[in-house]
Amino acid sequence: MSENEQAKYIEEFVAQRNKKIGEFVIPQNKELPPQMDCWYGSVMNQTCTADIIRQYCYGIGDWLNPLYQDEEYARNKTRWGGIIAPPTIMDAIVQPYCGPMLTDEQIKVKTPFESYFSLPNGSTRWMYQVVRPGDKFHAIQVDLGLTELKTNRPAPARVFDDVVRRLIYNQREELVSVHDRHMDVVINQNLHDQPFWLAPNEKGKRTFRRITDGERDAILEGYDHIKIRGENRLYWEDVKDGDEIWPLTVGPLSSYDSIAAYGNIVHGHGICFDAEWQRIRRAFHFHTLNQEINQWECAGTSHAIPNSFHTKIFSGGAPVAFYFQMEGLLSRMITNWMGDDGFLTMLEVRMPIIPIIGEVLACRGKVKNKYIKGNENLVDLDINIENQDKVVLMPGKATVRLQHHNDYIDIEKISKKLA
Repeated sequence: MSENEQAKYIEEFVAQRNKKIGEFVIPQNKELPPQMDCWYGSVMNQTCTADIIRQYCYGIGDWLNPLYQDEEYARNKTRWGGIIAPPTIMDAIVQPYCGPMLTDEQIKVKTPFESYFSLPNGSTRWMYQVVRPGDKFHAIQVDLGLTELKTNRPAPARVFDDVVRRLIYNQREELVSVHDRHMDVVINQNLHDQPFWLAPNEKGKRTFRRITDGERDAILEGYDHIKIRGENRLYWEDVKDGDEIWPLTVGPLSSYDSIAAYGNIVHGHGICFDAEWQRIRRAFHFHTLNQEINQWECAGTSHAIPNSFHTKIFSGGAPVAFYFQMEGLLSRMITNWMGDDGFLTMLEVRMPIIPIIGEVLACRGKVKNKYIKGNENLVDLDINIENQDKVVLMPGKATVRLQHHNDYIDIEKISKKLA
């Protein structure tokens, strides 16, 4: 097929796809086989429980913060009066991966492309309410369509940003959070040149290497001295532009870390045998049977560049980190720094380079700006995750709301008068 014909098909495909902009669905928690506007079904857990919060914390390695697991501490020493969930808990309620996956029928009839695949590329989320055990949720899912992106992928590949918005409400019909999930739709990339998950020009930017004994010891030393502000309040007026966020370094990333995220965070994602087949059969083109180990795999997860380190690491299994676990790590870094009384109002990240097994994950951040908006004291942060060679894997930004010193002075005066 000529390049002009391919371009025509792509334009028709995008135009047809964007006719759905503004369409919405109300996802149910039982979608089997799943709707193809969400890869695995959408609502996984309608009700948040203390167990779900604990398991989510374990999925991002956060076993230390008592605000999320110690009822007595949360009730007596924080302004919340009980356990609350981490800011990114909605990834354990509503399926993180979200974007239309083409069925076999759509691929055969409407999309005669050389190749087609989607990759998760982060999210933007706005948080409005704290989440507590016992809260029950429902979601509205809105299609925001495709927008073409500039790309460094070799021609004739074209890349589109596929965005689906979720509005998540609790049992009181309060808007708890809004999530925009971004997927990179890549059309006509030559899959023989490199695995579909490998970032453009990535080969020259990073190579696998063993960490040194010193790096290993530094990570272990860091595990023993993770800083958590907790009940020691961070006041808005004490924050200064350029302040460094307390860093969080974990890893090296192992397959077990990814499995823990998969099992602990996305409850309801894991299905098997004939239930899993109901998902596979709708998009069979996206799956292959790895005959070396007799295992169904998403297309490309075991494909590797010949004669490279990827062949040894990636063959026969998922090669990369789950981006929702990386978002949880950044959120964990922020909550450790801002303390119990802070509130994360916005988190936006992209993942142009996917973390791979064996990499160290160093979460970093700085204060970019502080300001007052209405009656809110806000602080903007620049954040990222980088590997052991300081290659930025996930850049992002965040906004937190902090309390003003006078807020507590007034409360203390009132309490004394009442006493």
